[in-house]
Amino acid sequence: MVKDNTTLPFEVTYAEMPGKKSRTMKRLAVLVKAENVRDIISSLKDLNLEATIYDVKGVTKDKERVASGRGSGTVELTYNSRKVVATVVNSAVVEEVVSRMKKSLGGNKAVVMISSVDDLVMI
Repeated sequence: MVKDNTTLPFEVTYAEMPGKKSRTMKRLAVLVKAENVRDIISSLKDLNLEATIYDVKGVTKDKERVASGRGSGTVELTYNSRKVVATVVNSAVVEEVVSRMKKSLGGNKAVVMISSVDDLVMI
């Protein structure tokens, strides 16, 4: 395996060819409101992890209302703006990472999507 100078994610090693060692990785994608991104990022930094942040729009039963004009009217948005904070970790530490993120949110809600990563290959 060739060690590269890239730092994302910290604890994952890259290879030039697919290998068996990286089959124990998980991708964590956390769907949160924009005001909670700082809390999630700080919990990941405490664990020496980095993340990628995506802007997403979703349709839910909860509608957001925005003031329009000079504050005399409101508009109901057809979508909600959210952020997805994604990182890759070894499967042995998934529970610790999720519990730290939950603790950092302080009661606010978020959704964590966990999926297997087949391999990371630096090209």
